[in-house]
Amino acid sequence: MTSTSPLPSGVLPLVPGDPSHLGPFRLFGRLGSGGMGVVYAAVDGNDRRAAVKCVHRSHAADREFRARFAREVRLVRRVRAKSVPAFLGADTRADLPWMATEYVPGPTLDRYVREHGPLRGMDVSVFARGVAEALVAVHAAGVVHRDLKPGNVILSPDGPKVLDFGIARAAEESALTRTGGLVGTPGWISPEQYGGAEATERSDVFAWAGLVAYAATGNGPFGEGTSDVVAARVLSEPPSLVGVAEPLRGLLERALDKDPGRRPTAVEAVAAIEPVGGTFTGAPRALAESAEAWSGYAPPRRSWPRRHRRALSLGAAGLTLALVAGVGLWALSEERLAGDGATGNVAGGTGSEGEPVGGAGGGGSIPADVPEEYRDLYENGIVTVAPDENAGDTLVRTIGSDGGGDALDQVRLDMSEHTWSYNMSPTITVTAEYLLDFGELRIHSNDFAMVERIEPEDTHLTTVPANSGGTLAVLSPEEPTAEFSLVFVTGGNASERDDVFAVYYVPGEVAHGGTRPEVGYPGGLCYLWRGAGMSESYGVPDPEEPTPFDATLSEGSPTNGCVYGPNKDLLSNG
Repeated sequence: MTSTSPLPSGVLPLVPGDPSHLGPFRLFGRLGSGGMGVVYAAVDGNDRRAAVKCVHRSHAADREFRARFAREVRLVRRVRAKSVPAFLGADTRADLPWMATEYVPGPTLDRYVREHGPLRGMDVSVFARGVAEALVAVHAAGVVHRDLKPGNVILSPDGPKVLDFGIARAAEESALTRTGGLVGTPGWISPEQYGGAEATERSDVFAWAGLVAYAATGNGPFGEGTSDVVAARVLSEPPSLVGVAEPLRGLLERALDKDPGRRPTAVEAVAAIEPVGGTFTGAPRALAESAEAWSGYAPPRRSWPRRHRRALSLGAAGLTLALVAGVGLWALSEERLAGDGATGNVAGGTGSEGEPVGGAGGGGSIPADVPEEYRDLYENGIVTVAPDENAGDTLVRTIGSDGGGDALDQVRLDMSEHTWSYNMSPTITVTAEYLLDFGELRIHSNDFAMVERIEPEDTHLTTVPANSGGTLAVLSPEEPTAEFSLVFVTGGNASERDDVFAVYYVPGEVAHGGTRPEVGYPGGLCYLWRGAGMSESYGVPDPEEPTPFDATLSEGSPTNGCVYGPNKDLLSNG
């Protein structure tokens, strides 16, 4: 598909030799380039605007460079926050390794200050709090950014976005990053780094304070000059914060302390800044790029069945065999959840004695391309599912070590979109996002089940299967997202009173000990049926926002869980 539309502002034309597609993304222009690679403007079949970073061909053959790039991808996957561009996909083993993140419209802080001067009024607080919130997410993921500077923060209409994890470091990693040289950009490097110490979370806070001072005044807190001159000021002189208003000025003074132990954490910095909304009120809003300017460059849409026709064929064949054998969908789900011998424990769950079983990546075998650093995790790890702490309508599948150490998030399932039929049966639209840059994960219909009620004496869940068959999605770095629907038939009649159901993601790897999941299994969400009142005309209710199932046990039962029997009785009785 070729668009005759003019390129959106800020997008330069492609040059001869540039690729036209990377993964699901169609490239139509350049956003920037450097010695290591090119960042392309791109759109996928779902009209998502993306910035796709692609390694130069000359570096693609360098194994060490590929390893560094793969590490950057893993770090970006781990950080999820409003102030960090969303990760969209990657393939670090392609001929030209690439990574796609959300495209963020707007200028960098550096460009904006050069062209328009410093930020004014409440925009300074929006900037300071937004970047600090990004650091909270970065540090919570065990990552140190190490290169915060004006060119790495974009002023988007929705607030600042922190970019470029190219030299970020996971707190537990060192082999690829400790090369004996100083890492960072002069003027934004902390005193301890100049002294030869490794960058820490407090080093990021130091750089954050310098960024905020620059945003508020147009000048760095240690002025300009050669690298040696600026370094000497950082080591021995107090920062200049003339023009920064209180109370922000006092916070920046503490954050720029020479002793990292006396600086606030990013969490403390956020708490010290009064919330003023997440958007800019000044010029950056006018620089936003409309989505329509990009949509003409999107590749032709491919339906989900076309993208997964082989998996669907296999799933349909499997379902046909099951039906021929006289096994209905209910029995199919119950057998799998019960660890029936025909299905068995999928490798990577727990055996009958509760011991880890190898191959926890899904599909019963270890991916051939699993990095060596994760091989033990895939051989001996345990799969868990739990609600996303930052999004209550999303479940996350994780593979972790038995002792609770290393862990990798494998897939996120956004299950927020749902509708109801007149007989109280919900249809849930699931958006699945694969989070790894190796292997693949198959999602099956019988991985999902509904629970209508948990009685106080129950020890395991009594489930209702999804009324859908076969393979629903095959996720991989090349196809990192998929959308599918789950239909559950409750067998009940339309009710004028409120009711609630829990829907669980229960892959075979978490069916413990050859039984159904225990009542304390956390991998579920609550969906509320809002019945019409006795005096109201009956109709299909508008969907309510789903909430995480509270699996916390009290005397052996999840008494705060939405489908706990006594709680449901109270709900139904008004």
